[in-house]
Amino acid sequence: MQRPVAEIFSQGDEIVTGEITDTNSAWLSRKLTALGFDVARHTAVGDRLEALVDLLREIAGRADLCICTGGLGPTCDDLTAEAVSQAFGPPLELDEDALAQVESYFTRLGRAMPDVNRKQALLPRGSERLDNLWGTAPGFALTAGRCRFVFMPGVPGEMKAMFRRWIEPDLHRRFRLCPARLVVLNTVGMGESSLQERLDRIALPPEVKLGFRAGGPENQVKLLFPANFSDTEINDIAKRAADAIGDAVFAIGGSGEAENDIASVVGRELAARGSTLHVAETLSGGKLANRCAGEPWFRGAVVIPDSAGLCRYFGVEPSDDLARAAAWIAPRLREQGADHALAQIAYYTRDKLHDETATIEVHFILAAPDGVWRQTRTIGGGSARKQSTATALSFDLLRRYFQKKPGLHAL
Repeated sequence: MQRPVAEIFSQGDEIVTGEITDTNSAWLSRKLTALGFDVARHTAVGDRLEALVDLLREIAGRADLCICTGGLGPTCDDLTAEAVSQAFGPPLELDEDALAQVESYFTRLGRAMPDVNRKQALLPRGSERLDNLWGTAPGFALTAGRCRFVFMPGVPGEMKAMFRRWIEPDLHRRFRLCPARLVVLNTVGMGESSLQERLDRIALPPEVKLGFRAGGPENQVKLLFPANFSDTEINDIAKRAADAIGDAVFAIGGSGEAENDIASVVGRELAARGSTLHVAETLSGGKLANRCAGEPWFRGAVVIPDSAGLCRYFGVEPSDDLARAAAWIAPRLREQGADHALAQIAYYTRDKLHDETATIEVHFILAAPDGVWRQTRTIGGGSARKQSTATALSFDLLRRYFQKKPGLHAL
């Protein structure tokens, strides 16, 4: 069955000029996709009445649902209701119930309602009022052309509460929804182009939508399955995709599940085993310790960005053989009272750290109850990318050890 087409429309100069980030659209997209809509477009328009009117008319002819946020406030740049009136014809009328709700909001604050807030109770004739129990701006909904339009305030907390209370139940009544199934392959240490190249080796059914979410050292491969695919088919295709990618896949899940970043996956593994961890780090500059902070399995960290300084801290003579130095440091660190000790060490200058064209060789050493294990990786990018990659690959060393994955060398 063909999924209904949805669009998300955000209004406000602060959105198009980049003064604020439009988190509403991302949140709504996830919700609508999970419900079974095909989200075709995100559009943002500034405070320009003519542009708003034109866009509303366009959407009315091409989408089944449009969720709009913003532009419902009391000031002169809040133009949504006026744009709807001009686009589709219904005049604006004072909704007495909406006005009472706005007035009651100010009463609860112990203040008199400013006259300008009466504007928020002017709704298009024939529209359905959406009560805002969390703020001052009521929303409204109407149908124009083929499209069901829903207008809500842009304040994220108010918008989310209104969506859950009024919009989501209404969508289930109005549309035949068959939610698609999303499978996410979480990977570490492999770029988007390499992922695509490996997935090109397998033939995915044309109905399965392949997507990527690139996030630096950790990237996601997304497989969106139509509702009519069986669990057996989904599991088989997901397994073939994971096999094609290889051991860079560290978790397979879906939407709405527990966090599946590499740190969370390894943290859950440590907790399940009742194990503890101590770390020493250079290149990641404390990001590894920060990600572990507060976890019951975390025993502490030594953070010394200078590799020579880290060596001296553990009583090792600094040398060019950093792998050998790390192999000495990790067991000494484990002796301080943890089941596992991870030492990450690299030599670099400040210029090399910040040079996006320069790479840094990093040695990762794990001292575990059954021995000492090493992995060496070369990291590139700007300083933030190098640090985040060193952090992710530190956790990946633990993941490979626990899951008996290739790439580790016993010392």
